[in-house]
Amino acid sequence: MRSYFLITLAVLTTALFSCQPKIKEEPLIGKKDLKLSTDRLTAEVLWSLGRVGEFEVSPDHKQVLFSITYFDIEQNKSNRDLYIMSIDGSGLKQITKTPENEFNYLWRPDGKKIAFLSTAGGSAQIREMNPDGSGIKQISDFEGGINGFKYSPDFKKIAFSAEVNLEDKDLSDLYEGLPLAQGKVINKMMFRHWDSWRETYSHLFIADLAGEKITNPVDILEGEPFDFPNKPFGGMEQISWHPGGKLLA
Repeated sequence: MRSYFLITLAVLTTALFSCQPKIKEEPLIGKKDLKLSTDRLTAEVLWSLGRVGEFEVSPDHKQVLFSITYFDIEQNKSNRDLYIMSIDGSGLKQITKTPENEFNYLWRPDGKKIAFLSTAGGSAQIREMNPDGSGIKQISDFEGGINGFKYSPDFKKIAFSAEVNLEDKDLSDLYEGLPLAQGKVINKMMFRHWDSWRETYSHLFIADLAGEKITNPVDILEGEPFDFPNKPFGGMEQISWHPGGKLLA
């Protein structure tokens, strides 16, 4: 009887998992094998071309880090990956190949690592890797994710921006028993900007860099109803570390 029960259980388990719908994995978006039949620049041809992003020269001035974004019409989305090459244009190499977009990429001050933001795993966090693309490690675990970051020149601190909620609350936050409520309580102007609710402020944080982790993040704009960087188009180019690493402008 015990053997019969185990065999029946195994058959039912197999049947259950075999009935689960298979999730279709979309192919990674990358360089297209473009074959032109005419010299006309059609929309399809235009969207097949890669877009080169910002570039970062290595501290030793020997290599260039940059991104290329490719688009896929069928998937209706894009993907950005990182590339590296020598300063003379030789030795081009793709160093990331993921379904997520890598952004805010830069060289570590010592030139031994490349850092970037990636949403792999959910929220945008800082990751470091070797210049050849190997050894990727996540060095931040900030709740809600990070918008942008910069190393201090002495490699002891990291400045980063992140969203903080100061005022507005959803009804589900204010009243128990309303987990599905979508209403909002708003007590200030500028409650909506373009196509999104104005619910959070982007604040500047300073954190210690200890080994392969950032620690002790401090919101230097704590409680202030102001943004850093300035919205809607500001970025980490709006701050600069003092060469000594003690001040931030």
